Amino acid sequence: KHHTYERSMLCIALLCLSLGSITRRQLVGYSSAAVSYLPIMENVKTKASVYIATTVDGYIADSDGSVEFLNQYQSSASEADGDMGFADFLNSIDLLIMGRKTFDQVISFGDDLWPYGDRQVWIWSRNPSVVKIPQIRSSNAVAVSAAPNELMRMAQQKGYRHVYVDGGTTIQQFLQQDCIDDLVLTRVPLLLGEGIPLFLKTPRLSLEHVSTKSYSNGLVQSHYLVKH
Repeated sequence: KHHTYERSMLCIALLCLSLGSITRRQLVGYSSAAVSYLPIMENVKTKASVYIATTVDGYIADSDGSVEFLNQYQSSASEADGDMGFADFLNSIDLLIMGRKTFDQVISFGDDLWPYGDRQVWIWSRNPSVVKIPQIRSSNAVAVSAAPNELMRMAQQKGYRHVYVDGGTTIQQFLQQDCIDDLVLTRVPLLLGEGIPLFLKTPRLSLEHVSTKSYSNGLVQSHYLVKH
């Protein structure tokens, strides 16, 4: 039980990580030429989701990228809170697109706490050639740098149906190109005052509220659809 709880709290911490900047370049390992022969499945749109935690004033980490402020909520969480729906969400995912800093942070916890199983992971980076992928992840992780809309087009061509987009800058860039379909935002009852914001230079978007649930440790989770 302790190991399961530790993994659950790791998942919460991962939701708060901030990720590095991106540029529009060719997808490494999955170039346009490499996937051009695959049929485009026009009738089934690939869905892109955000699942992340933020303080009430909109920050996902301290200015230095630390999420230590989450510790108090780890100690006050009840077993009934579980992982706040993260496992169910992850079970619907067949592809993750995350920033390099997020990937590095997850890797640093060790393979025993890798929460994504064998799902494919695209690591979004300005310089894909400098991304260090451990040998144990070489079969399901690849560095990429195409624009968000191009990545989503390639994901659809390759038959992926649900993409988990993670990382502050990564999420912002996907929102700017209207590539996000829904957001699950877990609000931490804290005014951080300063730090790394989740929403920075994002366009004006209308959202449709789906549901909201509160937990014993004070976290409040809301699900929104993005109105395209």
